[in-house]
Amino acid sequence: MRYVAGIGIPLLLQALVTFIVIAAGSGGGSFVGLGAMLLALIGIPVTAIVNGIQIRSRPDRSGFAHVVRSVSIGLILPAVQVALAIAVSVFRL
Repeated sequence: MRYVAGIGIPLLLQALVTFIVIAAGSGGGSFVGLGAMLLALIGIPVTAIVNGIQIRSRPDRSGFAHVVRSVSIGLILPAVQVALAIAVSVFRL
């Protein structure tokens, strides 16, 4: 159960935020959607691997502690994607 929650929840969160950023950035000649997709292509598998290694290396922790840490690690990619969308809209790139 730790693996399902610790890897699955961040994966779904990242996929949802990626979809929202791509949908919000489409049109207008901006490359926000492309940037979000390219970041997700690398970021989602790397996050899943890091979370899997982290869960396997600390079996003594509770499931809740693993989920909290995995979600915290998983929030890095959505933060970068949202920052990209904000930077493009603020600086009109």
